[in-house]
Amino acid sequence: MPEKEKNDARGPSRREFMRKSLRGALAAGFVFSAADSQTLSITRNTLPLKGLSPVLSGFKIAFASDFHHGPLVPIEDIRNAVKMINGLFADVILLGGDYISKDTSYYDAVFAQLSRLSAPYGVYSVPGNHEYWTGVSTYTEKLARTPIVDLTNTGFTVRGGLYIAGLDDEWTGAPGADAAVSAAPAGVPRIVFTHNPCLADSLPPEYASLILAGHTHGWQVYVPMVTRWAMPIDTMRKYRAGYYRTPAGLMYVARGVGLYYMPLRFCASPEIVLFTLVPSPLGEG
Repeated sequence: MPEKEKNDARGPSRREFMRKSLRGALAAGFVFSAADSQTLSITRNTLPLKGLSPVLSGFKIAFASDFHHGPLVPIEDIRNAVKMINGLFADVILLGGDYISKDTSYYDAVFAQLSRLSAPYGVYSVPGNHEYWTGVSTYTEKLARTPIVDLTNTGFTVRGGLYIAGLDDEWTGAPGADAAVSAAPAGVPRIVFTHNPCLADSLPPEYASLILAGHTHGWQVYVPMVTRWAMPIDTMRKYRAGYYRTPAGLMYVARGVGLYYMPLRFCASPEIVLFTLVPSPLGEG
């Protein structure tokens, strides 16, 4: 009897067993990764800042973006995100835009939930491209009815030792880099938040100690060495998620809370980001 027939009679060959096992493991891994990629989580960062006053050591900033309330992101998801953000007890909360996807009728519900956010130094917002695509005046009108402050192209100082500013959307708005920091005290660290990370490429050198952005969703469905080149828009290929060193300053790109276009994330789980600021050792940063 040929060797192959012997193996068939007694069961699968080692090669066939390994092939089936690998196939099963990959399938199980995909299912696990796909399921895990849908779970909203908290990303915590301790950030040393050059020039930060010791009185602000431990100051906490929560950043969340890309809520996209609509058919693919139910209000329960927004309610859960609000609960998670409030549970961080941040000193200030920054929101990076894209609150809806296409239908402005969803503004009332999403802002009703986001109005429950609370922080000692306030809750602030900038618009995203979806606010402009659906009519930015509607966003402005709806936001004005909430306790959330629109910080587009302006900023404020925290206890004389930290400056926080918001910038308009790079794609669809009119970012005012000079206006946003015109009131910043000299030598004070700057935290700047905006929607699109590509804006960092057009900001002046050393513009901010930290730039916060969203927009990319971490590419939402991320397959290494594939997704980057499958992106339909060239400017989306440069930044995906996490930290980037740019001439304008250190930047963090958040993966966002919601999703768009398809009801799926893969290897790009949604996140809320918490930064705890501390002075840099020996003034370095």
